[in-house]
Amino acid sequence: MREQEDRMEERAEDLEEGQEERICDCAEELEQLERDKAQLNQQLLRLKADFDNFRRRTQMQMEENVKDANKALLQDLLPILDNFERALQSDRDAEAQDPFFQGIEMVYNGLMAALADHGLQPILAKGEPFDTCLHEAVAMEGSEGDDGLIVLEQIQTGYLFNEKVLRHTKVLVGQNKEEDECQK
Repeated sequence: MREQEDRMEERAEDLEEGQEERICDCAEELEQLERDKAQLNQQLLRLKADFDNFRRRTQMQMEENVKDANKALLQDLLPILDNFERALQSDRDAEAQDPFFQGIEMVYNGLMAALADHGLQPILAKGEPFDTCLHEAVAMEGSEGDDGLIVLEQIQTGYLFNEKVLRHTKVLVGQNKEEDECQK
């Protein structure tokens, strides 16, 4: 019987050692799983951030493509707008009461309002100080000094598209008459 008890004790000790080994193995495995989980979480967060950046970049690129397409279309429409302006400027007073002339003016105003809704704005120049960023001087009256130049006449309308110059306004520039009198 003593032998049996000894064997049972040995067996119990073996079982305890086995359990301790298994517990140690489980603890190591658990630690490894925790590290793997943390690593996967980091990868997931990086992937999510990369996807958000990709989505934002794609959206911005699509918006730029739309703006570029609109810009090209508007550049093609500028000669038509010039012809409209020329037609409206010809003998305005005599035709002001003509319903056909009034209809043309309404169509032009409607077209300009629609284009303004999409970011097109005319650059108004007459009487303004000459600005090389907005104006292109095609002729000059008076002295060639750069200080005090104003736009005397607008030859061709320029346009801004989304606050960037689409076409410079072609202008006739000259000295400010008030400054000319002061210099004499």
